[in-house]
Amino acid sequence: MLWHEGGAYDVKALNDILVVQAAGYGGGSLIYANVQMRPPADLFDDGWPRGLTRSTLDPYYDVVAHMLDIRPIEPDPATGDVPTKTRLMEEAATRLGRGTQLFRPNIAVRFEGAGEPLTPNRFGALQSGCLHCGECDIGCNVGAKNTLDLNYLAVAESMGADVGTGCEVKGIAPTEAGFELHFRDHEDGRERTLAAGQVFLCLGAVNTTELLLRCRDQHGTLPRLSPRLGSRYSANGDFLALGLGASPPFRGTHGPTITTACIFDRRDGDRRIWFAVEDGGYSTYLAHLLPLLSPIRFARLLGHDLEARLAHHAEGLVSELERDGDATALLLVMGRDSADGTIELAHPHHRLHVRWNTPANLPLYASETAACQELLTALGGRLWLAPNWRLLGQPSAAHNLGGCVMAEREEDGVVDPYGNVFGYPGLHVLDGAIIPVALGANPSHTIAAVAERCIEAAIRQLPGRERWRAPEAQDAVTLAPPEDRVSIPPEGTAPPVVQAAGLLWRETMREPSEWRDRRGPRRWRSRSQWPTSHPSSTTPNTRASSRGSSTSKG
Repeated sequence: MLWHEGGAYDVKALNDILVVQAAGYGGGSLIYANVQMRPPADLFDDGWPRGLTRSTLDPYYDVVAHMLDIRPIEPDPATGDVPTKTRLMEEAATRLGRGTQLFRPNIAVRFEGAGEPLTPNRFGALQSGCLHCGECDIGCNVGAKNTLDLNYLAVAESMGADVGTGCEVKGIAPTEAGFELHFRDHEDGRERTLAAGQVFLCLGAVNTTELLLRCRDQHGTLPRLSPRLGSRYSANGDFLALGLGASPPFRGTHGPTITTACIFDRRDGDRRIWFAVEDGGYSTYLAHLLPLLSPIRFARLLGHDLEARLAHHAEGLVSELERDGDATALLLVMGRDSADGTIELAHPHHRLHVRWNTPANLPLYASETAACQELLTALGGRLWLAPNWRLLGQPSAAHNLGGCVMAEREEDGVVDPYGNVFGYPGLHVLDGAIIPVALGANPSHTIAAVAERCIEAAIRQLPGRERWRAPEAQDAVTLAPPEDRVSIPPEGTAPPVVQAAGLLWRETMREPSEWRDRRGPRRWRSRSQWPTSHPSSTTPNTRASSRGSSTSKG
């Protein structure tokens, strides 16, 4: 396994969830898939503060669109055509009767000047054009990916911002003049402090929540933080599926990471199932990161057999991708999950821990699995699921949300509708931690739009700035995003018509005969079984055992 302390990926197995984050100047934009998607208006009907709607956010979405220079996929100048995977996804959706559900989303990629020398963008940062090399998720090496260091952060630096990289904030304490930040400079290993009148936390949902939890519960420097801190965590319904042996070749290594999205929206009894399935590109180098999705250390607690199976599962996939990566189709899914998880510090050592109710979200995961298999079958591939999900029933989350959610009252959230932390004037949260529900779509566009609104409100509190607007707002164009043109039937989209795979997880408590007389501690054994298929349904396959219990991880 490749590993480096200064790598762009920050992968954490936090019990119920495998969290995948970015680490670097530019945050998640360094390795995200560029997609800038606005959720439908009805998403804001429940769980959001009053007055915060799609229409109130649209002007801020437009500013973000201008800053990130977004647009749908454009033809590769080398071929004059869109990537093969784009065309194959559109053809497959049409054959399945889902052509009106699929669209080409806006992505934050520069297409002009492919293969040409670097030239300044509208903010003075040097960029070149997209080479369709599929390396978005490992960090663009040609400067075509519109990462935040090339726009927002470039503007901040041009206005005099003093930027420090390799620094890790360890604590925040209030002072008479504002706050004191304690941080470690990893460049020289020294502990330092910094005074600030206003503090804006943009560390990502998990890291921001962890920092505030430590300040409240471990260090005691922010004791008045809301008791809701850490609640309403969401994994955004994240799901990953691969189709091995796709025919014709999917060519996932060609083109930007994501170029199409297919919306599924229907009712399953009293539950609404809403998610987006997107084509996924990848670099062949990314294959070497897949073993990180096999939490082998955790598997060792469950027995040598499971540990060996995890290792074999990951190694086999890496070999297949290296041997015939062009025939592998990758699908990335995001959905509206229950958003009722908890980020906490577990005793006795204040270890970061995420509690996530996977069984409650099984109808969503089962529907996502079925939709992926339907599309992959149409693409001529066979379904393969991430080892941490297939063998352990542990979801992966690259789009973490919540933990410091916004609300109108302190009893219901951690920050007000403008990102101000209740009880601590001058302390703000502006990242995915304040999003109160699962978006079911790529969240970066909404996180940025909400942050634009919060920053505007913060600046308008300053004397003489009561009507301030972002200077770039005057150049922003009112967009009609392509996702708004998706057509969903009144009865909802049709359910997938293929047989969907499921995971049967069986746990049995046994007392070995050699222990019965000693009455010592009992061993815990487990085994899992992967059925080839079961009838298409959003209800997972389950089976009971008279000697234990079983829970399906569909």
